[in-house]
Amino acid sequence: MSALPAATPPRIVLDTNIWLDLYVFADPRSAPIAAALAAGTVRVPISPGCFDELCAVVDYRKWDGLIADRPAVVARVAAATERMEVRSDPALPRCTDPDDQKFVELALASGARWLVTKDKALLRLAKRLRPRGCEVLRPEQWTGPEAAPLSPGRAAASR
Repeated sequence: MSALPAATPPRIVLDTNIWLDLYVFADPRSAPIAAALAAGTVRVPISPGCFDELCAVVDYRKWDGLIADRPAVVARVAAATERMEVRSDPALPRCTDPDDQKFVELALASGARWLVTKDKALLRLAKRLRPRGCEVLRPEQWTGPEAAPLSPGRAAASR
């Protein structure tokens, strides 16, 4: 008798502010995400564009005095993520903030079940990404990797 292969953990895309909440501010609303990352129950893809944005944001002068070790924050994100090349796709739903389109592209190209954000422009895309199998959620709405995946029927019913 052979053992069943372990299920592949679902993917979750985190926008830049969620990474800051996790690794700089220890925001309790992101605690379930932190726990899932620590347990390895989710996979987190990151594109070069998303990673570059994180590096730039961590280096903002407004964080002087708040982020003691900027390279450590970047290193933690690098260690928690899987790099993934993503191409722009004009057929995808468009974010009203062009700087945030990279998160939409990453979420859909990677097959992520969730895009977690606090960004209003990304949150407004929830109804358009749900039929594609990706829930756009605030961190406090994410209930964990055991959440039922969207089925085509559930996606249509939730429109």
